[in-house]
Amino acid sequence: MKKILITAPLRQDVDVFQAYQDGLDRLEVPEGFEVDRFFVVNDCNEVIPYIRDAKIEVTETGEAYEKTHNDHLWTLDLMWKMGELRNRTIREMLDGGYDYWLSVDTDIVLDPWTLYHLIQADKDIVSEIFWTQAPNGKYWCNAWMFDQSFGMPEEWHKPGLYQCGMTGALTLVKRKVFEAGVSYAKIPNIHTALRGEDRHFCVRAACAGFELWIDSHCPARHLYTRKLYEEYMAERR
Repeated sequence: MKKILITAPLRQDVDVFQAYQDGLDRLEVPEGFEVDRFFVVNDCNEVIPYIRDAKIEVTETGEAYEKTHNDHLWTLDLMWKMGELRNRTIREMLDGGYDYWLSVDTDIVLDPWTLYHLIQADKDIVSEIFWTQAPNGKYWCNAWMFDQSFGMPEEWHKPGLYQCGMTGALTLVKRKVFEAGVSYAKIPNIHTALRGEDRHFCVRAACAGFELWIDSHCPARHLYTRKLYEEYMAERR
């Protein structure tokens, strides 16, 4: 039996988290696999009573995190704190003897067949795609080819499996990647040229010889703003 740990740092509005958790509950688990959940609850104790079927760890970083009606306000310090929290989930995965680490940010709703496609891809690092509309009206996804966010080929809109340069937010990673020393720790000599703990993870992975891939068979829903959450709930009703 192969073991998968679904995990994420948790700092989220209660209603958005409930939609996220409902998506996890609907997830189809392939035969021969078992799934556990682990959340690092960060400055978000009000969500604890709503957590189901998961091990949790409670922490306080003291970092301010603000959202507007159409964007998230990330600071460098908050990004590096996120890296530390993600590394905590990796340690839980390694210490628990899991074969896979599936990180799913808590504003994402999964398609029920996501895990099947990610496992079937049989890649060391593979993400499931989602598309989000930016404040300027353009769409971006959770994978790109180079640098901060350059290169999102049109073909990624079609169902398939594509090699990418960087990815994050909804990512399945095999145990051997972390055993090789890949992590979300900040690369000391990269400061603002690459902003975000996911980018530093991807650079570390590439330097360690691992390829990164994006699957687009089961695009997820990204409840990035209150408006997107309300639209999703209206569709569900």
